[in-house]
Amino acid sequence: MSFMIRPIEQNDAESCGKIGYEAHKAISSAHGYPSEQPSEEFGIGLIRRLLGNPNSWGVLAERQGKTLGSIFLHRFPPSPVAVIGPLTVHPSAEGGVGRMLMDAALTQARKQNHDQVRLVQSPSHIRSFVLYTKSGFALREPLFLMEGQPIKGGNTTSSAKVHLVSDDNDISVCNKLCKSVYGFSREMELRQAKDQGVATMIEQGGVITGYAAGIGIFGHAVAKSNEELKALIANASAILGPGFFAPARNHELINWLLENGFQIGWPANLMTIGPYQEPQTPFLPSLAY
Repeated sequence: MSFMIRPIEQNDAESCGKIGYEAHKAISSAHGYPSEQPSEEFGIGLIRRLLGNPNSWGVLAERQGKTLGSIFLHRFPPSPVAVIGPLTVHPSAEGGVGRMLMDAALTQARKQNHDQVRLVQSPSHIRSFVLYTKSGFALREPLFLMEGQPIKGGNTTSSAKVHLVSDDNDISVCNKLCKSVYGFSREMELRQAKDQGVATMIEQGGVITGYAAGIGIFGHAVAKSNEELKALIANASAILGPGFFAPARNHELINWLLENGFQIGWPANLMTIGPYQEPQTPFLPSLAY
C-alpha cells in the first residue's frame, strides 16, 4: 500500500518522537550499545525543538493517517553544508519508507542550493548505511563517541592559554582557522556556543591555534596540533550532553582520552555528498558534521 510524504506539524511531534525512540532502541538493543534516544520523552522533545528551529525543515511519511517515519534537513548559515538527521523509520514499517524520506530531503537540499550534504550514521545499522550509500553518500570519517567527565585542566603538556571566545574579533580569528581546516567557517554554531558561554580558544605566543564551540555532541573543535586539542578538552568546564565525537583514526587523542578516564560509548560514521575537504589538522566533529 502506498504512503504519502508531508511536512511535519507540531501535533506530529509525539508520533514522530515515539518512532525515533523505538527505532534507536531496536538498533542499540540488538548490538549492545546505549540508545542515542534514551526515552520517548527525549525523542518527542527533540522533534519539538527541531520544529521550532527556523533553520530546520522536516517531513514525515504516513499511510492512512499513521506515521511511519520522519526526516529533517538543517542549514547552518553561512556554512555551505546542509545536514540530514535524524532519519527514523518505525521498525515494523515495510521497505521503501527511508528511501522516500531521503529523496525528499535531498530534493529540498538542492532547492536550497546546497551541493554539500552530510550526516552522522550508526555503523551498527547496516540497512541505513546501504540506504545512504545508494543515495550518494560516501564514508569519510569513522568516529567514536567519547564519554567521561571534564579533566579539569590536567594531564596535558601544552603551555598555551585557553580562554573564552568573547567578541567579534575572537570569532573572526576562529573563523579563519576553521576555514583553513574545513574549507568554510562554522560561524553560526560558534556564535551560539559563545552566547552559551562554552566557546573557548587557545592562544600560543599571541597566535590563536585552536578553538572549540563547546566540548560535547553538538559542539565541534579545530586545532593545529593534538596538544592544543587536548588542552581545549582538558579546560572544558563541562562535557555537554552524553559525550563528544573524536575521529577514530586519531590514535594519539583516543589513547589520551582513554588514559584520562574516558570510555567509548558507541561508534559512528561521518558521511558526505558533494565536495569534501578532509581536515589535515586535529579536529572534533559535531553530531551534525
